[in-house]
Amino acid sequence: MITLVLMTEADFAAYLEKTIPQYAHEKVKAGNWTEAEALERSRKEYEHFLPEGLRTAGHFLFMLVNETGAKVGWLWYALDPKKPEQAFIYDFEIYDQFRRRGYAIAALSALEAHARPCGVKKLELHVFGFNTAARELYKKCGYAETNVMMAKSI
Repeated sequence: MITLVLMTEADFAAYLEKTIPQYAHEKVKAGNWTEAEALERSRKEYEHFLPEGLRTAGHFLFMLVNETGAKVGWLWYALDPKKPEQAFIYDFEIYDQFRRRGYAIAALSALEAHARPCGVKKLELHVFGFNTAARELYKKCGYAETNVMMAKSI
């Protein structure tokens, strides 16, 4: 069982401290950014999408809390103001020590329960091609690939 609990300011600060460099690393690994520019570009993207931090309209940032009250991960999604029936999952993570216990599936189910009353009928997300475990999880939960980008270094 997973409960979505809105992040506190302390949760949000800890989240940014971990996720900004993590996202930068993933963008480098995917070949999108250079190592030299990655951290600054990552910071700027978070500032762009969350200009008011936790108070950014239409954005929901949650800690994922299990049945014992432990924080097992986080989830950030936003409503799409141009398409009110859609929402986008910006970030989702189950901490390493809590993986393979069903929390990811439970969290995505809890997200659906939260989003439905907001009028959401479709959830979208981006997943890096190299993240095969996440891709399989999303497929298992009913997500379908809608676009595939490919690249080759020469």
